[in-house]
Amino acid sequence: MTDCCGHALPDLPQRVEGERLLIRPTTRADLPYLQRWWNNPAVMGPVGNVDGMQYDERDMQAWYERHVQGKPVATHFMICLRSGTQPPIGEFYIACDDRPGSISFSLLIGEVELWNKGYGREAVLTYARALFATGTCNALRMDVRRSNTRALGWCESIGFEVEHEWANGRALTLILTRSAFEGRYGPVHTR
Repeated sequence: MTDCCGHALPDLPQRVEGERLLIRPTTRADLPYLQRWWNNPAVMGPVGNVDGMQYDERDMQAWYERHVQGKPVATHFMICLRSGTQPPIGEFYIACDDRPGSISFSLLIGEVELWNKGYGREAVLTYARALFATGTCNALRMDVRRSNTRALGWCESIGFEVEHEWANGRALTLILTRSAFEGRYGPVHTR
C-alpha cells in the first residue's frame, strides 16, 4: 500500500490487460500524448477545461516530476491498445479517497476518433476486476459533471450509482462497489 493524503491506498495493480487494452504505468515517453490530449478543448471540455489546459513542455516535465517520477507505486496509467505497437489512447488516474478500502479515479480517452467504441468502459471494467481481486478495495468513485452525458451514460451502463450530488448541482460522485460489480459480472476471485 502507498500513503496518499495521510491514508493508505489499497494495493494497486500496476499492469492490467483486457481483451483490447493494456493499462500500464505512465512513462516520460507518454508526455507528448498527454500534452496533446490535455490541450485539446474537445477532450478536456467535458471535464470542465473548455479551453484545454494549455500545458507546454516545461509544464509537462514539472507535472511528471511531481506526480509520476520516483513514486514507489504508480497511480497514473496509460490506456493502450494491445495491438501493434500498443499506442496510448487514454489515461487512467487513481486519486486519494479518504474512505478506507476505496479509490477515486479519473479516466479519459484522448483519441477523439476512438470515442464511443467502448474503450473507456473496457478500461474501467478491466481495472475494477483486477483491483477488487487484490482484496483490499471495495469501491471505486468517480466525480462526473452533469453536463458530461457521455461519461454518465457509460458509468450507468457499468453499474455505477449516484452516491452524492454536489451542492452546486453541477457534479455527481458516482460509486461502483465490489458487491454491485459482482452482481453484474460474476464473482471476483481474490488473489
